Amino acid sequence: MSYDFIIIGAGHNGLACAAYLAKAGAKVLVVERSARVGGACHTAEATLPGFKHNICSVVHTHIPTGPVYRDLELERHGVRYVYPEHLRGTIFPDHRSIVMYREPERMAAELSRFSVNDARTFRTLHDDYGEFLESTFLPLMYSPPLPPSLQSAELEKSEEGRKLLQWQASTPVQLLDELFESEEVKVHFLSRLTVLGFAPDQFGQGWICLLRILKAEAPICVGGSQQLAQGLRSAVEAHGGVVQTGAEVQRILLRGNRATGIQTGDGSRIEAAKAVVTNVEPKKSFLRMVGEEFLPAAFATRVKNYHARGRSLFVLHLALSEPPQYKAAAHNPPVDIAFSQEMFGGTVREQVRAYHEVSMGSPPRKEMLQITLPTLYDPSQAPAGKHTAVVWQYAPYRLEPGGAEGWKNLREEYAAHVLDLWRSYAPNLSRDKILAMAIQDPTDTERQNDNLVNGVDVVGDMTPDQMGYFRPFAGWSGYKTPVEGLYMCGGFCHPGGGVHAGAGHNAAGVIAEDFKLKRWWD
Repeated sequence: MSYDFIIIGAGHNGLACAAYLAKAGAKVLVVERSARVGGACHTAEATLPGFKHNICSVVHTHIPTGPVYRDLELERHGVRYVYPEHLRGTIFPDHRSIVMYREPERMAAELSRFSVNDARTFRTLHDDYGEFLESTFLPLMYSPPLPPSLQSAELEKSEEGRKLLQWQASTPVQLLDELFESEEVKVHFLSRLTVLGFAPDQFGQGWICLLRILKAEAPICVGGSQQLAQGLRSAVEAHGGVVQTGAEVQRILLRGNRATGIQTGDGSRIEAAKAVVTNVEPKKSFLRMVGEEFLPAAFATRVKNYHARGRSLFVLHLALSEPPQYKAAAHNPPVDIAFSQEMFGGTVREQVRAYHEVSMGSPPRKEMLQITLPTLYDPSQAPAGKHTAVVWQYAPYRLEPGGAEGWKNLREEYAAHVLDLWRSYAPNLSRDKILAMAIQDPTDTERQNDNLVNGVDVVGDMTPDQMGYFRPFAGWSGYKTPVEGLYMCGGFCHPGGGVHAGAGHNAAGVIAEDFKLKRWWD
């Protein structure tokens, strides 16, 4: 059997790329090792029947507003989102809190409870940069990355742009110290960054902090994250594409320096008349499926140096008889119905210290918690009147001492510690309110999805050397590879990890141009 294009891996980027190509009239096959599609878009009854838990991705910030949702008509394929009014709450150890809102004036009023000057600064930032970020960020995500020289040249033309360039070079902590005076306001915005895995004191990431200050949204996929994957699969199949699960790709077949197809674990060989597209992380794609001996030495070295050494997640999936009731709600009632709550210690310095503890192999004993209750806004994810919760605490993949294997001995004790931290903020969560619990330590995350190497949920570190033009490698950020007819479309490509389908969308555009397909989308 022969196809025009074979996509390896049915994560959401692979499915999106396949759907665009299939709708352009190409004959497309998606091959997935697992019995299900979706990769990190995975919803399962991890605790009790009827309780749907999102095993990795919970929030899909850019899907409903980005081009993929519109272009692929995902609503017709059963994908729907709800938008919480109260987005996120940062709760401090003294049980004061800040709730995040999408409306700038409402957000400024919330900040003014801690600092009138900081509220004024927030309004100024929104006036100066809100529209700019809104009009440029999505287009930059949903197109191949520009060389740094071009981006800098544009920003150098205005005072605002030059300020952005300097902020871009700074650390998030430096940016927050420059902008705000209240420690609580700084902690609130810093937690918005570190909750994505960005280091608080790393140079070159100040601009991401600015984006997180001004951009607030938390759309929830009704029925769980798996619904997005099912909708994307439906879009592929509606246009004649084929999705084959339970088939592991062992080799990418070559003829000279050209990819010509794949070989699966049972020995089957399937031809790709035009190209093969990989959604599998770089080391497996190139060193194993292609083979180092068939790669230019410099490219192979880049692949070997691609890193996923950042923070991992220790996760608790809980079935609850009632939602948490926070002490902080006595002073700020909306914190109880915020979509998620973040508890990141009391000071910026404590956040930085806890992050360093993770990098040194020590599970932090202070809170770096994010709590999310999808069922507050999507009751379909649990039986009537009940709730699901996901608790994230940052943790290292390899413990010091003990390595990754050390989690076998530590997981139960650390789960109890994380629950105690949470209960110190929400004392109603007594043992009888927790109907069931499933523990997911960092090694479980990788075991469930080996694209998430070392339990890093964004498919490789999102550090300045692995972002934009440098993701996955400088000179190879345009979704092509040194092997002719072999393309990349995964979260290891620009714009990076997370559920937005940017890499799948962008790769489809490059492929359509290379093979003169009808580009039916804008």
